[in-house]
Amino acid sequence: MDDDVRASRLRVSRRRALAAGGAIGLGTLLAACRPADEPSLASATPSTAPPPPTPLASDGVPISPSTDSTAELIAKLDGVGACRLTSEETQGPYWFDVDAIRSDIREDRPGSELRLALRVYDRDCRPLPNSVVEIWHCDAGGLYSGYEVASRGGPSSGRTETSDGEYSAGVRENVPDDDGTYLRGAQVADANGIVQFRTIWPGWYTGRTVHVHLKVHLGRRNVLTSQLYFDDALNDAVHGLPPYDAHPGRDTRNDDDGILDASGMLTVEVVGDGHLAYTNLGVEV
Repeated sequence: MDDDVRASRLRVSRRRALAAGGAIGLGTLLAACRPADEPSLASATPSTAPPPPTPLASDGVPISPSTDSTAELIAKLDGVGACRLTSEETQGPYWFDVDAIRSDIREDRPGSELRLALRVYDRDCRPLPNSVVEIWHCDAGGLYSGYEVASRGGPSSGRTETSDGEYSAGVRENVPDDDGTYLRGAQVADANGIVQFRTIWPGWYTGRTVHVHLKVHLGRRNVLTSQLYFDDALNDAVHGLPPYDAHPGRDTRNDDDGILDASGMLTVEVVGDGHLAYTNLGVEV
């Protein structure tokens, strides 16, 4: 098992022990297990907007951005459209505070590679460096880590608790039913308010179009919960290939989804054998 996967699952297990009366220094574990990310191109000029406080691990060590955004990526995000706020949307039943700062969230999940770039800005369109963006989504077969039985239509414990991790506090979370952590993780925004993830194109499950969940945190405070979406023609193309074609019969498209909001639509480009998807996230701060 990959060291990053092992560390993430250990964090989940130990957080449960903490809730039951145990103790652990999560900051120390986080610092020891944070993976090195792939190098990026030359950094763009940082924003002059005053940044939020740098997120700190529980041992007081700053949680720093893993990557710097490039001038090319900033230009792509500038071209998405006018500054606007991103609509709040439900977090759904499958969120828990995975407490993992990492850009590559794939673990062992097969699927078409997806590079996801998100820029966070405030109501005045100023980038928010040091904000934390967290994402989670289902795998190619429609399963969520932590809730594999429930996302197959089986029973779930239904237990909830309050998040208290390195970057999230005070949000009600559903206690996971298993120790899986795949396709979940968070990144700290760089000087331009940008985070970048490496994941797979999401699958689908009954009643929902294809989507990615997200939260934005400032100083451990949740300031946005929303979802991201893809053009349905792209969904059809990707889902016609392995391993997605082993889960056919997608029953809900964008026009039929009762949750989808246009502010969450992603711009997508083909990059090699995968895709780059990007958008801006406007938060009410």
